[in-house]
Amino acid sequence: MHKNEPYLPISDKPFWERDQEEDDPLNDIADSCVLLQSLKQSRERWLFRTFPKFSSKSRGNKNADAVPPPHTIQTRGRCDLEVGPHIFPDTLFYEVHYLPTQASQSATANSYWHTASYSHVIPATTSQMPQAPTTVQPEAEKTSTSTPFMSSLPSVAAVTPSLISQVNTAASSNPILANLLQLAAAGKATPDQLKTLGLLIQSLANLEKTPSAIAPPSQQLDLLQPTPAQMDYYRSMPTLLPVKEFDIVIEFRETPNDRWLFPRGPVYAERKPRTNPASLNQDISLLTCLPFDNTMKTRASEPNGTETSSTPCARSPVTLTIKEAPATIWDTITRWTGGDERMNANKAYIEGLVVPPRLYLGLQLPPGPTLTQLQQACASPYTMKTLKQGPTASHTRAPRKRTNAQRKGASNSNASEGTAGTIGESIVVKRPRTSKSTTTTPIQCHSCKQTDVPLIMGGRFCRPCAERQTDSAIAPPSSTTVPAVHALPPSS
Repeated sequence: MHKNEPYLPISDKPFWERDQEEDDPLNDIADSCVLLQSLKQSRERWLFRTFPKFSSKSRGNKNADAVPPPHTIQTRGRCDLEVGPHIFPDTLFYEVHYLPTQASQSATANSYWHTASYSHVIPATTSQMPQAPTTVQPEAEKTSTSTPFMSSLPSVAAVTPSLISQVNTAASSNPILANLLQLAAAGKATPDQLKTLGLLIQSLANLEKTPSAIAPPSQQLDLLQPTPAQMDYYRSMPTLLPVKEFDIVIEFRETPNDRWLFPRGPVYAERKPRTNPASLNQDISLLTCLPFDNTMKTRASEPNGTETSSTPCARSPVTLTIKEAPATIWDTITRWTGGDERMNANKAYIEGLVVPPRLYLGLQLPPGPTLTQLQQACASPYTMKTLKQGPTASHTRAPRKRTNAQRKGASNSNASEGTAGTIGESIVVKRPRTSKSTTTTPIQCHSCKQTDVPLIMGGRFCRPCAERQTDSAIAPPSSTTVPAVHALPPSS
């Protein structure tokens, strides 16, 4: 139990809270919030505190709290992960391979120059290696060697193991000499560079002190045997450390910024029969034991929340189900577990674990501080409001806002009340709004006044009226022709 998590009442038998004699009645399971808080704590533990963190993304100015070693990562699939009552949808599964790292090498006297980059020796050919131990020829009688770049060097001393070792030692601390050796060995050196290299090697040979030009055969080194300098030639490459075995990394949809490592341990994996006929993938059951290490501890607490003891957790078996896992995830898991033989051994180990006694929650609580604490922990941090409001008993209209005329009338009334004191209130009478009545023209023939007939000639006349008036202009039906009356003069 985390320090900030509220106390959950537990006991060693189910429904133990009903056997206790309490004066107050027990609340129901929904109002007690014990089951809800228990599921909430369990899910947060699976998300944040069960698996070791592999990597995390940096947020703003905050650096990542977990930085993995150099690696390559490959997505193997996305499916639901089921653990007991919890389902983690769209969980990503990755396969992580670690990159090899170079062994740390000892620093030289000159920290600017790295010995491994220019740790080269003068390669010797068979012409330089006599078949039997002989005395070293005098310098005057020494012929040129068959080494590609040594044959072009002027005035080069006899190539001895001590000279080779001395040249290698000087090249490790002298970048110019090391660069000239590389160019000469590759056949890209100019005549001036070969001359400079010959002078440098000649100066190193002059520094070598020998008691005599001809040494007894017992003191000669057999060139056929590898010398320490020649052994350094093969040890100049950086040593690669053993590559770590690949791991499985998961990413929950609820924590997209964090990736979690599935630690190696006793795991038994098997495929379950297909439950969904429409799917071609099968469920994968992973049997393992928790905790993965012994760092997780349980704390016994009192009802008031005070911690009494802290003991390591006993490992107990747990089953994780990967729903409808693709073949890529199954292939990764089989290689990760080590094959059937190793998985059978892991299964025997897990089944032999001593399961700790089961504890039961008190799902119903009486009124008290524990109930209050659980209800506050389960309360939503945001105020909830239904999208569709129910019907209200009475509908009350909001008061109208006062217009500018009302405010002006009220101010005038206050002014007149201060001066005359006769007018108590100013009443503003609104003018009634007159609505303009629109007259609609009936759709009918202008001649015969018939309706519901098709009209032509701009929608004014029906067809019979239009045909009757083809030769003469159509007069309006309301107009009447009055014959002209001529007044006759009176007869005489």
